[in-house]
Amino acid sequence: MPRSIHKGCDDFRQTSAGARERWLGAGGPPLTRRQALAGALGGTLAIWAEQAMPFARIFEAAEAQAASAPGARVLVSVFLPGGCDLLDALPPIGAYGRYADLRGAMKLEAPPALGATGLGIHPSLTAGTGGGVKGLFEAGKVGFLPGIDYANPDLSHFHSRHFWETGLVTERAAPGWLGRWLDHHGSRDNPLQGLTLASTLSPVLATASAPVAALDSPSDVALDVWGIGGRQDRQMLDAWERMSAARVRGDGPRAVHTAARLAKSVGDRLAPYAEHAGHDPLAPPVPYPQDGDLGKRLSRVAALVAQPLGVRLAAIDADGQFDTHDNQPRDLADALSSVSQSLAAFQADLEARGVADRVLTLVWSEFGRRPQGNESSGTDHGAGGIAWVQGTRAASGILTDYPSLTDLDRDDNLKVTVDFRKLYASLIEGWLGTDAAELIPNAGAYGRLALTR
Repeated sequence: MPRSIHKGCDDFRQTSAGARERWLGAGGPPLTRRQALAGALGGTLAIWAEQAMPFARIFEAAEAQAASAPGARVLVSVFLPGGCDLLDALPPIGAYGRYADLRGAMKLEAPPALGATGLGIHPSLTAGTGGGVKGLFEAGKVGFLPGIDYANPDLSHFHSRHFWETGLVTERAAPGWLGRWLDHHGSRDNPLQGLTLASTLSPVLATASAPVAALDSPSDVALDVWGIGGRQDRQMLDAWERMSAARVRGDGPRAVHTAARLAKSVGDRLAPYAEHAGHDPLAPPVPYPQDGDLGKRLSRVAALVAQPLGVRLAAIDADGQFDTHDNQPRDLADALSSVSQSLAAFQADLEARGVADRVLTLVWSEFGRRPQGNESSGTDHGAGGIAWVQGTRAASGILTDYPSLTDLDRDDNLKVTVDFRKLYASLIEGWLGTDAAELIPNAGAYGRLALTR
């Protein structure tokens, strides 16, 4: 009898909302205080900071930070929620017989070879500009990390995602690992330094002190008053400009004047990024896939990195079904196709904008899948997953050992060949240029990977 798709997996359906409630709800730690500053700004821009922060100061700080380090490196985190399957993403051609025995009817037939690595690649990862992720690999812009996880892996979505988000294998609440980096090395005035491309903050970027932001669509953020348009809109803006320039006396008039001046400043500073009369100044120079949100979010990241905003870190969740307990051949193919098309377009976009050498992309998932398929043409939670780095400065090739299909662990899962904290320590030191010991406990014990060039 086929198993239920949700058996043992209730936490996945609650993980996205639950992880954020941990930071923003009453049960979370008092790490940051949300300043939701979207009321009159047609679009969503939410700022998380210890203290209230005027918009004018935000954009002044963003411009100052960008001017002080115009070539600053950027790290983009792309999360594949649900636990992406290593064996179908990169099937081991050199052990194809064993792979086929484990996967049965759901195995990939004749997967495309991944160069001379002895591995194949899922056909969906060839989708997109220039041959998708496979094309990027062949161009020397992708380094795969098979077998990534941590010792004695917990196969709960909620726990494993929390561990990856914080860089700490503990259930206690903590800021995100990239949020902690901003606490140590970020600005105290520029929340645009750490951007989540969504309406809620990614736990990866949760901080204790440094300001960060969540943004749905920069092209929609502009000074606006709901229900006012056309001639009245122009008259309103003219009146607002006159008020902001006036000299006033008295507490009441002064408060109105201050509000008018601030609102005018916000509108002026955001105007260059706002879509107007069908023209989007942040429009990408290359086509992105039209289905799903991942491509749209990545196009916004590319556009914002190219602006003088001081963006250093960005976090995005992919859409798609990676928790493939059943119907894996169909669901994983669709999800990987979206990822491949979106990431290929993102890389082409960065290169077209002339900022590609500054941007490294990390793609990760909270765990892998079991080697053996189940009765529902799917795979259950397993160890030894997949991650990769992408970019013109990424080290290329297969950067970690591929797990053996004949030497499994005591639970018949793939053995872990690299701890994800080794990946983090390597990125912190090799890409962000700071000491990993500041963020990762016992960082020296994990060694380092050559992830960049």
